[in-house]
Amino acid sequence: MSNIVLIGAGQTGRGYLNRFFKDEKVTFLDIDSELIERLQQEKKYNIFFGKQRETLTLDNFKAYTVDSKQGLDALAQADLVMISVGQKNLDSLVPLIQKALAIRQKGDVDILTAENGVHTKNYLIPLCQDKRVHLAETIVFCTTLKQENSLDVFSEDLDYLPYDVVSLGHQLPYKHTVAEKNLSSLMQRKIYTYNCLSAVVTYLGYYKGYEEYAKAANDSEITMCMDNILQKLNACICKEYEIDVDEQAKFSQMAVAKFQNKAIVDTIERNARDVDRKLGENERILAPLCILKKYGKQSDELLLVAACAVYYGQKTSTLLKSFEKYFEILPKEWFTQIVDYLKKLDNQMTIIEVLSV
Repeated sequence: MSNIVLIGAGQTGRGYLNRFFKDEKVTFLDIDSELIERLQQEKKYNIFFGKQRETLTLDNFKAYTVDSKQGLDALAQADLVMISVGQKNLDSLVPLIQKALAIRQKGDVDILTAENGVHTKNYLIPLCQDKRVHLAETIVFCTTLKQENSLDVFSEDLDYLPYDVVSLGHQLPYKHTVAEKNLSSLMQRKIYTYNCLSAVVTYLGYYKGYEEYAKAANDSEITMCMDNILQKLNACICKEYEIDVDEQAKFSQMAVAKFQNKAIVDTIERNARDVDRKLGENERILAPLCILKKYGKQSDELLLVAACAVYYGQKTSTLLKSFEKYFEILPKEWFTQIVDYLKKLDNQMTIIEVLSV
């Protein structure tokens, strides 16, 4: 039996990662003392899958605050450390883990990030100064949603945790963890498809006044936009990564089916927030636009999504810089088109009207 430490006891750590280690000894570490106290008191929680699967009850864990002596001791004894704290918080963990390594009397330890971002392990590179550390990344495809006033989590029925076996240097022994030899390619495809389509649903859905995510994903205008974007984007992805056309089509349709699944009760607002990051050049809107540009394609629908993201940022006052700064890497005519779309959005036109010449 392995000693597993999950740093981050939120909906990803609690509702997704722990299911892979239900037969192991797990320690949750989190900065949220109230959450840790609740885990300590209740000693178990449920993962609900709707009608897709029976409820999974997990009671395989202990829980401590991340800066406690017990937390430090757990890290020092860990065989595997999984981290899901949000990309911007990763570098703050380096001193803590280094402190645990300094008192560690065991051999090697695997440390894997489980974040929705690109090259997330780079934030933890200083840990590799200790030769016992094997550092790698995983990709999270599964949607998990916390339940109101409860430790319980609702989850998509998906037990699939791909990880970078090349960086790690060996395979993990846990069921449903999948050794990927080219994780960076899979991650980029996820950004270009799953994350991109999520942005389509989110920001067009916000503009159309939806609150429920699945309802927006099933809207006829938004579905049309997803289909038109995929028609061009999939072709570019296949060229970029030498992927079979049918394989990429299946990959992207899995994303569409996930977002249109009404059993997953998610909100537009949860997916729309942090728009400044999501308008980054390596993120879900600009990165797909750049790969389209590379292969001589243009998607009016995706330019509209960019405009709707700015529209959301302006309405919620969450843009951290002038909107022109977000699009400096795009062709000038594309930026002009985004500006034109923004004017039409302010006039409350329908998506079809906005896209019409």
